[in-house]
Amino acid sequence: MRATSFIAGISWVLASLVKGDAPPPQFPQVLGVTTETPYQCAPGQSMNITFFSNTLRLDLPSMRFGTTGHGRTDEYAGCQFTIEFTSWWYKYRFAIQDVTYRGHLNATDGVQLYQLKSNAVFRYEFHKINPQRAPPDVWNVSMSTMFDNTAKTAIGGAGNFDDDFEASGNSSTNLEWSTCMNGGEGSGDVKTKLSFNIGATTSDKTGKGTGILTRGLTLDFGLVWEECYPDPDAANAWGQTRIDDWSICTYNTNSNASRATSRALRRGPGVSF
Repeated sequence: MRATSFIAGISWVLASLVKGDAPPPQFPQVLGVTTETPYQCAPGQSMNITFFSNTLRLDLPSMRFGTTGHGRTDEYAGCQFTIEFTSWWYKYRFAIQDVTYRGHLNATDGVQLYQLKSNAVFRYEFHKINPQRAPPDVWNVSMSTMFDNTAKTAIGGAGNFDDDFEASGNSSTNLEWSTCMNGGEGSGDVKTKLSFNIGATTSDKTGKGTGILTRGLTLDFGLVWEECYPDPDAANAWGQTRIDDWSICTYNTNSNASRATSRALRRGPGVSF
């Protein structure tokens, strides 16, 4: 029997009523993936990214628990990665309104999966073009937290548990829209990326139990699409956080070598787990 948790509330109900427009006839393509946790989610090996009409699905089959510290009974599974997209359909923008977590938990001796988390930050990086495209290459970056959810669950927790589970949750804030796409993102002077931080936490009352995500974790993010009119000035001014001259690439004509320097991000959107 599948264990199911629904994180309900007024904000979730309101978000679920946002219908938006019909989805675009073509979905964006993945241009590349970088990960900070390759042992949990390695591009091309333990990660699948799929767009459906109103859903972005992340399959993370290698997520597994590890102790968070010596002498502690809680265990944490986490995955942090960034996806770069290209081939967005012209005159569309999107938002993320909810998430559904799915997996299979094998737990012993009262181990309980009590928390699931997901955070998504949209990054819009654009090339500051100098006259005649003269060097150096300078990039600005703007960011907004598209989605942030913490789902409190009660999966397992009594004796042994070996079953599928499902939990749903909404964002902690109102809908945050992406930039309005012009169709050229990812192929020239604009880069579009989604950075994800995914987590699951178990507790162990006895200190003797074990908890295993036997097939990792699958997340379905509910998408809302909206038709719009691209405006470069509006796109360049978009975002909760903006950093000018974020990345500067200089070229040495003597050694025929280039060097890129990125500015450190001291503050930004999103929640660290």
